[in-house]
Amino acid sequence: MSRLYIYDHCPFCIRTLIVAHYRQVSDLQQVVLLNDDEDSCHRLIGRKMVPIFEHQGITIAESMDIAKLLDELGEGPKALRPLQLGEAIQPRLQPVQAHSWALTYPRVTRIGMDTFATESACDYFRAKKEALLGCSFEQALAETDTHKAVIERVLAELPPLTLPSEQGDTLSWNDVLNFPPLQYLTLVDGLTFPPRLQQWLHEVAELGGVELYFERAV
Repeated sequence: MSRLYIYDHCPFCIRTLIVAHYRQVSDLQQVVLLNDDEDSCHRLIGRKMVPIFEHQGITIAESMDIAKLLDELGEGPKALRPLQLGEAIQPRLQPVQAHSWALTYPRVTRIGMDTFATESACDYFRAKKEALLGCSFEQALAETDTHKAVIERVLAELPPLTLPSEQGDTLSWNDVLNFPPLQYLTLVDGLTFPPRLQQWLHEVAELGGVELYFERAV
């Protein structure tokens, strides 16, 4: 039995889950850690970091290394399509990352995720992320309209992403990389996604066996 240790909100963890589900990796136990559980991470890899993958006595901790190994272990009939540089959206999202964080960090602890099942886990996350944001969650929420306007402009300008339904209901490595930061933004109630991008999100979520947060958005 292999084990995949994750936070259920973590974009890097979502990469590995998409590959594991899509490639139909068998005998894989998913272990959701509390956000303030430092001991488990240090026991496994000597530092606080997820995802962590245990397989045949080996433990690895880089999300794309894990994803590539899960791809090799998978038994599913459909391979992941190769990476296409023209569909890389990270260069467009990176300059507005602070706005994305200001929208998502104050909200993610409020939608019932297992990673934040305890008050101490929520407090731990808040302390870390408020330090990163340079403001309180309350201030970030109060400035929602400003942050939304920036993110919505960038979403509208993203290059068209190939729909899995246009490629025989298959996923690509672009989908694995592009989905997590956009999935995170579905936490934000009322954030506008262009119709094609929203369709792409739903198709990737279904094929990758992961959820979108539209129905729980705050």
